[in-house]
Amino acid sequence: MLEVELAYMDATLKIDFPDSVKVDIFKPLSTSLAVNYETFKKSCLNSDVLSYINSNNLLIVVNDAHRNTPTALVLEWFKKLAPQQFQSSTFLVACGTHKKPTQEEYKTIFGLLYDEIKEKIYYHDCHNSDELKSIGRDSFGEEVYVNSKLFDYNKVLIINSVEPHYFAGFTGGRKSLVPGLADFKTIERNHNLANSLDCSPMKLKGNPVAEHLESIVELVDQTHIYSLQIVSDSNKQISYVSFGTLTHSFENAVSAAKEMYSSKCTSEYDLLLLEILPPLDRSIYQAQKALENCQSLVKDKGSLIICSGCPDGIGSDFFFDLAQNWDSENNCPKDGKVTFGSHKLKRVNDISKRINVFVKSSLPDEIVSNLFYKPIENISEYITALTNNKKDLQIGVVYDAAHLVLQIK
Repeated sequence: MLEVELAYMDATLKIDFPDSVKVDIFKPLSTSLAVNYETFKKSCLNSDVLSYINSNNLLIVVNDAHRNTPTALVLEWFKKLAPQQFQSSTFLVACGTHKKPTQEEYKTIFGLLYDEIKEKIYYHDCHNSDELKSIGRDSFGEEVYVNSKLFDYNKVLIINSVEPHYFAGFTGGRKSLVPGLADFKTIERNHNLANSLDCSPMKLKGNPVAEHLESIVELVDQTHIYSLQIVSDSNKQISYVSFGTLTHSFENAVSAAKEMYSSKCTSEYDLLLLEILPPLDRSIYQAQKALENCQSLVKDKGSLIICSGCPDGIGSDFFFDLAQNWDSENNCPKDGKVTFGSHKLKRVNDISKRINVFVKSSLPDEIVSNLFYKPIENISEYITALTNNKKDLQIGVVYDAAHLVLQIK
């Protein structure tokens, strides 16, 4: 009997497959030559980044702890390159709609440097109008606001990471500005576009969310903005760094991320089993990313099982409240008003009508069901039952499924 082990709840989850079943295994690539300080230094010297790092009036924009960006390591390298940098730099955490980082999260973001720079760290609050500045109107004709600190410094360095994103195409790049540093209403308008299934992983052209993001970025004067975009492998080793303008560095990193996080398949599957790695295994709100990355490779009426402990629960009380007021038959809010978070419910409900979507988690069954997933306890028993009913099952196991995207050749 074949046994597969998946990361789950700070331990491993062991899944048994009958010997008669062929199981395809999918994993993101691991870099054969990780970027170290010396190669990073060489990349810096071949770019204009040191003119920013050595500025006495620099704002450094970083991700919050919900992203795998190796911010702490990169900042240590920058400090090694320019020891005086931290005496004058200011740091801004691009939180988007997320809450203010906790003390523990700040330490995760900034690592050993946190105590040294903590008095110069700020976070973005998308609801605080006193900290926002208008940059014009978007394609909806609505006012767009971003954090005013972007315009208070001579130079701005954005540090971000690029990987597939289930409705924006890719993370990174322009997402430091929107949703990272934008006002709530602008973020809501952008995210509501994700109700369209044209918004999908690794798709940029013809993706309403991605195209709206690009149009907003064009409103920002970027002459004082420089960008570092990072691609890491599944072992969290840096595999690629890209310096340049926000657009140029992002496009180069996208090409590298496609190589790292895309797997081509020759056929669809009756069952896919998905592993989610930290920190995206913390809540069911984040678990949807794995579903979106892989669901198109499941046959109609087939099954997909997400293994995510969800120790932080739902991830958003607002998200759960929204589900309580959802018309599942018509797949829309009962009051007809599309609001922030609606896209997540609509997409899961749409997908769950085509395939069976299970979640193995620590959450109560009723909560899982209320969010349009099916709870499952014993995965091995479910697989045995499937194989008893159908002998020629096509089954796949996807490691790090919140990042790896399956595509048909």
